[in-house]
Amino acid sequence: MIQSKKAIGFFFSLAFLAFLSFYFSARGLLPFTDFALIEWQMKLAGQTIFYLPYLHQIQDPSFSFFPLPDLFFQLTNGKAHSTFPNFYPFLFSPLLKFFGTVSITVAQLILFFGAIYIFHQIKKDVVSTVLLLFGSSLPIYIFLIHETILIFFLEILVLFLFSRNRVTIAGILSALMIWIRPEMSMVMVLVPFCFSNHSRILRFGISILFVLSIFVLGNLYTTGSFFPLRMAKNSDFQFRLETIFYLTKIWIGQVPIFLLSCFFFLRSSVSKQISFPLILLLLVTVVTISLAPNTGGHNTPRYLYGFVPLYILILRKDSEMIPVLSYRWMFALTLISLYTIWNLNGQMKELKKISKFQANTLNEIRKLDDSMLLFNNSDFSFVALPLLQENKDLLLLRKDYDQQDLAELLQKENIKSFTFLELPPSPFTLPENLIIPNCPHKCSFRKTKTLSLPNTLLPITQTQYLRK
Repeated sequence: MIQSKKAIGFFFSLAFLAFLSFYFSARGLLPFTDFALIEWQMKLAGQTIFYLPYLHQIQDPSFSFFPLPDLFFQLTNGKAHSTFPNFYPFLFSPLLKFFGTVSITVAQLILFFGAIYIFHQIKKDVVSTVLLLFGSSLPIYIFLIHETILIFFLEILVLFLFSRNRVTIAGILSALMIWIRPEMSMVMVLVPFCFSNHSRILRFGISILFVLSIFVLGNLYTTGSFFPLRMAKNSDFQFRLETIFYLTKIWIGQVPIFLLSCFFFLRSSVSKQISFPLILLLLVTVVTISLAPNTGGHNTPRYLYGFVPLYILILRKDSEMIPVLSYRWMFALTLISLYTIWNLNGQMKELKKISKFQANTLNEIRKLDDSMLLFNNSDFSFVALPLLQENKDLLLLRKDYDQQDLAELLQKENIKSFTFLELPPSPFTLPENLIIPNCPHKCSFRKTKTLSLPNTLLPITQTQYLRK
């Protein structure tokens, strides 16, 4: 047997050393995909701007060439609003504005360990605390500009408040999380089953529904949408086996607490001491995976992280606080901790590769003479989002774009030349001559030469068009 205080000291020291190493590895990481969008929202929030500005709003009121894919913005009263709520960007924008991205990492590190500490106060169970610390790949988001760590902190706060019979406040925070991350609704439904006293379910549910109704009315008034923008933009459900398979694979590979729960479930089934809350949690997990609109795009099961604390609470529901830890649990926790650190290290290496590609690509695009850049791939335009702060102008071609509308937009903005950046295989291209309608002089943009964009890890091509 090992004293619990010594055990928890060992595992927190291990976490501190591992995360310190990851912190130095993550320095200089550049945001990509929706990370870049959230960083842009933070910078705008620092200027008290809570929409996505578009320089060509007058010439292109339908935002046909806006540099983000349609999934990530919603037009409301002639302005583009991100489908990511401004709650996280607003809270963290002062840190980014005055102290840079390092301060965001430090703040998220504090939130993460604060959540672990609050969780420990629920039962003061060493096993549960260490499992939350190392039971999933969630800590990778400490080093990224994303709302995942904030949502994790709020979820742990809800669980703590519920355990202390502060269910009204817990319900208010739950409604806020559901509005920011709709998939958290599946998690909040199961919160009462993590505790023995079910008498508080009704008050908890009423407080959630009441606050959600306020959010819905406010959203209807401001955007005309009943659902949160993130949910409204993903309303077209399609059953995709490849998405289910991929999410299942990374959920099993990156969340060892899930496999541990499955082991205990099988063992309890053999001994005929079945945990019905655990069965319900497993079923809801399967349903969430099946309903996921996409994979999340981060190579992590981020739609499912909310279930991690629930698995731990249900798994340790009947355990009592003891001053010692068995060697069997010490071995299991050490194995899980080392596996998670190894997994996080692999993810950090992958992030550094992506960041290197991002840095090289941005540096080469900065060297282009043209300020007007036209993209044919939304993933590629995400890479270039930081250039909006550097006097570069970005436009994105869509599948059904109108060549005449594009030519008129360029003419009205008095563009003399632009560079078309392609990432093969090209879904759609520009013609050799882009004709400007109703034009008295220099009535087309003509393709000149096509070159590869050097020093990038992808076969990106650059083609300059001159007005002649």
